[in-house]
Amino acid sequence: MNFSTEEIYAMYGQYDTFVIIEFTRNSDEFSRFGKQLMGTFSYTLDERKELELIFKREAVSRTDSKIKFNPSEVEKLSPENVEFLDRFGIQSSSIIGISTFDMPKTNRFVQKGIKEIPNQVVLKSPKINGWQELNQLRFGFLNSLYKAGKKFSPYQEIEYWGLRTHLEMGLDSDDYLEILNKDKDFLKKVKHIELDCKFQELTINEEQIQELMRLKVEEIFYKKDIIDKEIQMSSENIKNVSSNFKTEIDELKKCCYGFNEDVIGFGDKLVYLNFERFVHIYARHVAETQIGERFSGDKTVFQYKLEDIKHLIRMVVESVNDEIQVHFKENPQLPFRRLGKRAIYIDGHYYRLVIDKNGSIQDFHPYNVNEE
Repeated sequence: MNFSTEEIYAMYGQYDTFVIIEFTRNSDEFSRFGKQLMGTFSYTLDERKELELIFKREAVSRTDSKIKFNPSEVEKLSPENVEFLDRFGIQSSSIIGISTFDMPKTNRFVQKGIKEIPNQVVLKSPKINGWQELNQLRFGFLNSLYKAGKKFSPYQEIEYWGLRTHLEMGLDSDDYLEILNKDKDFLKKVKHIELDCKFQELTINEEQIQELMRLKVEEIFYKKDIIDKEIQMSSENIKNVSSNFKTEIDELKKCCYGFNEDVIGFGDKLVYLNFERFVHIYARHVAETQIGERFSGDKTVFQYKLEDIKHLIRMVVESVNDEIQVHFKENPQLPFRRLGKRAIYIDGHYYRLVIDKNGSIQDFHPYNVNEE
């Protein structure tokens, strides 16, 4: 046996190192995948915990077992073989050689304290000359989706019709007249977008300003009600929450009031995070905004800065977006779930992800966190 399970984890697995593995000619893996395979070794949360404990012992055993593997996108494997590697893996004794690049190695799984999201690239957006040009760009993007027959997320639909009304594009067409028959709540939100654009571009009159203010007050009260309900669920003694968690409540309100919706994953099925679930995630699992003794002891928090959480959610969803698209194509009425032993591994953490049949993220949180 050239490589034991423990040796592979010690040299490559714990660092999530990209590797090229070669198989022995008489192995099942050689028959299935050929001479070599590129990618990274993968482990469940329990497997990593067990392997970390093994290396704290004086004598480390050499065992031959299956190790799960995440193949590179360069590998043109069938969906069945990708699933096989994810569920069952590769026998360690089938590996005759492992090669990799000489890169800095860090075990992100055991790293304590706040982390920086790795490999971020900051792109400068093109210069935009005022609100009028920005609103035209917003409409242009949404209109391209509409003409292509792509489905909107709930807020995208509101934004599209609000911008179209503001720009007076095709207001006598059949599709626009159909929108006017929608419920009053939807039409009020469309009106809110339209008046916001007029306010931004300084083309709004006094009567419209008064209407815009009424709509903004309604929105604030709606959001306040959602936040208050989440706060109430966070503690058995609600009277003590305001005094004991004042800073967290202030931070929660600060980051939530300006949020409406984020589209997280693209494809035939859009994946999005709406306001209600955004508040739920931030109130339960973000250290700076976690409220109430009911959650502070047993709810794991993200090991990243407050401003990085939305980017983190996007990273996790994008890592399994192909799987999400296949799931909803084959099972349009069933929610997408990755949890427990099937939790999604990103940068040293395992994440629970649940997406409902409409594409809305219902649950998202880490299973493990290393505190200072």
